[in-house]
Amino acid sequence: MQKSVRRDGFLRRFLLPIVIGAVVVLSAAACGDDDEAAPAAATAAPVATTAATEESAAEDFSDLRIVMLMDGSAEDGGWNTAFDRAADDIKAAFPGVQFEIVEHVQPGQTATNAFEDAAASGADVVIGTTYYQDDVMDVGAANPDVTFLTWAGWQTSENVGHFDGATGDGRYLDGLVAGSLTESGIIGYPVGFPYNEVNRAVNAFTIGVREVNPDAEVQVVYLNTWYDPSLEQQAAQALANAGADVLAHEVGSQVYATVMAEHGGHVIGYTNDWSDFEPEAWASSFLFDWGGYFVSQIESVLDGTWEPEITFGGLADGFIGFAPYGPDVSDETLALVEQRKQEIIEGTFDIFAGPILDNNGNEVIPSGGTIPFAERTYCCQWLVEGVVGSIPD
Repeated sequence: MQKSVRRDGFLRRFLLPIVIGAVVVLSAAACGDDDEAAPAAATAAPVATTAATEESAAEDFSDLRIVMLMDGSAEDGGWNTAFDRAADDIKAAFPGVQFEIVEHVQPGQTATNAFEDAAASGADVVIGTTYYQDDVMDVGAANPDVTFLTWAGWQTSENVGHFDGATGDGRYLDGLVAGSLTESGIIGYPVGFPYNEVNRAVNAFTIGVREVNPDAEVQVVYLNTWYDPSLEQQAAQALANAGADVLAHEVGSQVYATVMAEHGGHVIGYTNDWSDFEPEAWASSFLFDWGGYFVSQIESVLDGTWEPEITFGGLADGFIGFAPYGPDVSDETLALVEQRKQEIIEGTFDIFAGPILDNNGNEVIPSGGTIPFAERTYCCQWLVEGVVGSIPD
């Protein structure tokens, strides 16, 4: 059965027009002012496992071909490196598999050509690590025997499915760490583009910060880029000069760690492990863990049970992991992080439980309300109380 969901989240490495019409359906009340009906929710992710089964370990998968298309470098240390780790999981689960990574494939005609080339090369499964929906649908229709999986799409077909991870689960826990470390009460947070997923991550992070440090503020800066070391350096330095002693980020360079090391502060990474780079400044970072999802999808392709779905997974599904914590993170904070982590997995703690106000004083989630997990992809075009800054038009 075909399942689809409209995704107004951010497009990880390529700027496309923002669709702001989507609404967040709350269990008690709407999260925004738009009256448009929300699309169907994403399916929950299967519990991920990256270990090869005993049965598959004994098999030879040399006839299986997997191609992974990346919009950047597998060695970028963050977004695509997470997928490179998943590639290792796939290779371990399917011994002998033909596995190819094609780097620097930008959305658009370049991506369409790359999908066509992958299909023509005999690929059984083609994985795209960014928003390639507009580039893959026609290719999928022309290659019905190939299964395509891409990040953050909202339209499926008979052989095209999509996936995404609940960044908020990891960012909330990073926020607990940041809130415990700041002495100035000012945390800087440079981000890329004002897409829903970016805003949702900032909100979850700030909720974590203010749980342990109610007076702290998170100063968000939209840079309209995913990677520009010079611009990022300027933003990091400006935030440090304004008093920020912790920097989180959702853009790609390592300048934040360098700036915080120079200022005696701390850095929160973005799906990367920089614990060996400026180790005294290092604090924490959630990590995406895509391996289990890909292994389960490939297994279902092989056994003929695969169905096109939009899969959204978080901590409970094994989609979110964590880098080592820095030396200044206290045992008390680590205990709280572990407690909240387990409560999120068990479903006994809800990051977005109301009442929640935006940073203009409007109630966006009422008391008793929430954003149901599967519908969080539609949020947010607002910033939570405690964030200093505004979403660009």
